[in-house]
Amino acid sequence: MLLLVQDIFKMRITTFILFAFITTAFHAQSYKQTYAEKLSKSYNFIESYPIWLELAQESTSLDTHVVRSLITAAFESEQYQAALDWSVKLTAQSKDANAKDFSTQIQLLQLTKQSSKLETTIAEGLKRFPDNKDIQNWQQNLSLVQASYQIPSDYTIQLFRSSETGEVFAASDYPEGVLYVSTQYNSGFVNRIYGKTGQYFTDIIFAKNGSKKDQIWNGIKRTNPHDGPVSFSKTNRYAYMTSNHESIDLENEVKINRLKLVIYENSLGEWSATDLFKWNNSDYSVAHGVVDDSLHLYFSSDMPGGFGGADLYRCTWNGSSYEAPVNLGPIVNTSGDENFPFVSQDGFLYFSSTGWPGMGGLDVFRSDFIQKQPKNMGVPVNSNADDFAFSVNDLSGKGYLSSNRNNWKDEVFSVQFKGQKRYVELVLQDCLKKALPNASISIYNSDGNYYKKLTTDDFGKDNFIGVIGQDYIATYMNAQTGFKDSIRFTNQLDPYQTIVLKATPKNQTRILNLISYKGEPLDGALVKLFSDEKLVSKIVTKKEGTIDITQLKVDSLTITAINHKDQYISIKDRLSCEEKDIIQLQMKPNSSATFINLDLILYDFDKWDLRPESIKELDKVIAYMKTNDLKLELSSHTDSRGIDSYNEWLSQQRSNSCVNYIISKGISAERIIAKGYGEYKLKNRCANDINCTDEEHQQNRRTELKIIQ
Repeated sequence: MLLLVQDIFKMRITTFILFAFITTAFHAQSYKQTYAEKLSKSYNFIESYPIWLELAQESTSLDTHVVRSLITAAFESEQYQAALDWSVKLTAQSKDANAKDFSTQIQLLQLTKQSSKLETTIAEGLKRFPDNKDIQNWQQNLSLVQASYQIPSDYTIQLFRSSETGEVFAASDYPEGVLYVSTQYNSGFVNRIYGKTGQYFTDIIFAKNGSKKDQIWNGIKRTNPHDGPVSFSKTNRYAYMTSNHESIDLENEVKINRLKLVIYENSLGEWSATDLFKWNNSDYSVAHGVVDDSLHLYFSSDMPGGFGGADLYRCTWNGSSYEAPVNLGPIVNTSGDENFPFVSQDGFLYFSSTGWPGMGGLDVFRSDFIQKQPKNMGVPVNSNADDFAFSVNDLSGKGYLSSNRNNWKDEVFSVQFKGQKRYVELVLQDCLKKALPNASISIYNSDGNYYKKLTTDDFGKDNFIGVIGQDYIATYMNAQTGFKDSIRFTNQLDPYQTIVLKATPKNQTRILNLISYKGEPLDGALVKLFSDEKLVSKIVTKKEGTIDITQLKVDSLTITAINHKDQYISIKDRLSCEEKDIIQLQMKPNSSATFINLDLILYDFDKWDLRPESIKELDKVIAYMKTNDLKLELSSHTDSRGIDSYNEWLSQQRSNSCVNYIISKGISAERIIAKGYGEYKLKNRCANDINCTDEEHQQNRRTELKIIQ
């Protein structure tokens, strides 16, 4: 009995010890998880990751919350392969895996250069969550994602700044040097380690031209903890700096660092903070502010009411302050993150996004604010890693890019546009040569793809920066009036090139009407049409003397006609408000010395030998052909008397005699044709069996000369 009591006592002691151990282990695990939660909520993912990893490895079964938190910590601390390994476990083993877990896994596949598995992962995600729009979007854009790896960029890149002890990013030009953001310095504050990265908080660094040592920029007084990036207005009067304001999450009792945007003004070389921007809020971040040439402000924010994640916003500058932010909408923003905006001199918006189809992480895109799909900037600007903070000077083609493509470490790269660019000025006038203000002009590339939109000023002018040597199409169309114009041009190196658009009626036709010196329609005139002094077309008038040149984009033309003086017409500045624009011109006769009198080319009855007076006129034809590059037809005709077939033969012999003489004087046989028409082209009523006078029959016995090419 005593032994039994002792055994029971021992058992109780053992049970108590085991219970105490389990309780202690439970409390220890609970404490670790609480601590990990607190670190993660404070964005201290570097320190929270190993705790989440330990909790996940200690668990006898897969704890969805722990693993999901582990994946987040690994993702945010750029340990992407580890994040992917646990993501695969989560989606494969947990019934509680959700659609967002698949979206995260898809992103991780790109970041770790395993895009070949995207299709399978997307298909599995849709199988389990067929109605999820994010996964549907991935499936719809899979071809675009795969194609993005093949998009060639218009830029080359090379490493500009790196750091052994930290990271650098977001470079921009500054007088006498370059400013960039860095985590490699500690400017003297206590505990300046940022938990999310495990590095120092950011400082703005100045790299002076010609100096081998970069230094902390003291232009704006250092704040705590983060500073940067910073951008400047065109004249460097204003600076737009991203920094922190700290707030406390009272519910979870953790410190949260959110970003804010501060505008500084330069007065006599001293920067001081302003209250021009009043839209910061401790409940969300506002960051990466930049302005265009009109001082309109663009920035990234996760403020409520967006499309998801961080969106891009615009604040209009009203001359004294910034108006309320306006979301840039679905032409720019997605359910992912859009940040690091930059507006170029030519008005294009460059930004980084995780939402638009890309190669992985943040990709750089370009938007014209009009087309729904921004343009992926291609390789090598983009990679499978985070590519961001892109900026470029449109005219010099030089700029900067930040990327962590090398070992997940942020570095600054310099970019260089492959071609050359310059400003192109466009002028829009109406049919009375009056400037058309506040009108839209669309610019297209030579392949017809939309390039950008211009809006004319009070003088009917606007400009854009185009690639030298590239063809563009400028188009104006007013739907209300129906007036329009379109012109194709090559952007030339000439700095004074101006493209003029002339608004004319929508269905306007342009007719060239030529009249001989006798006041008759000019048949057989050679019209050469030119555009920018380049021959576009050659046309010979018919008996009506008219040519429709509506569809021919020409600015000048020359007219050559036998026995008429050559004429040159410039229609470059011609404007007409009429639906049918008739360009009428009466030609002037040649001087008597060179006038070819075809009536003197006569023949004896039933003969085709040339008379002396005929040879004199043919010599004029030869002289004319030697000074004009053209092709002629010399034709002979008879009256109606005699047999038709004989008249045709006789007229051909007469034409041959003229042409043979001309060829014998050195004119190529390819340039002149002999044609006998017999009695088939009578000039009057004197057909067969009609009584006519000798004078009337003489009108039909004639020789004609006309230009045929």
